[in-house]
Amino acid sequence: MAKRWIGGLTGFVIVLILVGCGSQGATGQVESLSPEELSEYIEGNDEAFILLNNTEDKTERTDNISLVEKEIDEISVKEINAKSDEMLDKDLKPRDLGLKDIQFETLGFYENGILKKYVSLRDVDYSSTGEKVDALEKFIKNN
Repeated sequence: MAKRWIGGLTGFVIVLILVGCGSQGATGQVESLSPEELSEYIEGNDEAFILLNNTEDKTERTDNISLVEKEIDEISVKEINAKSDEMLDKDLKPRDLGLKDIQFETLGFYENGILKKYVSLRDVDYSSTGEKVDALEKFIKNN
């Protein structure tokens, strides 16, 4: 009987630890959309966070998505890759989707379809990864 009680208590402690770690380390998710879905999303929402990638390098794209996911909690971020097959096959540009005045490799904040602010995710714009993370954190916190 003592073994059963100790086993139950151990299981309960493990569950508490996992729940605590999960809530502290919770991160958001970036949803990749097709060009059509992104156009509809921008038109149908007063506010939108859009991650605009422009790469054929899957690792670079994944790194940008992961970086943003680590910093977001409650906001919804949508992503499009300007070099995706769908974009290239249809000869689409970001402006064709409602993304105006935004640069590649950035996270932009749109209000009523108008770009209000954006933050670069390009390594060349920062002297260190920490500086890039700080800029992203500040951008998300202030929007």
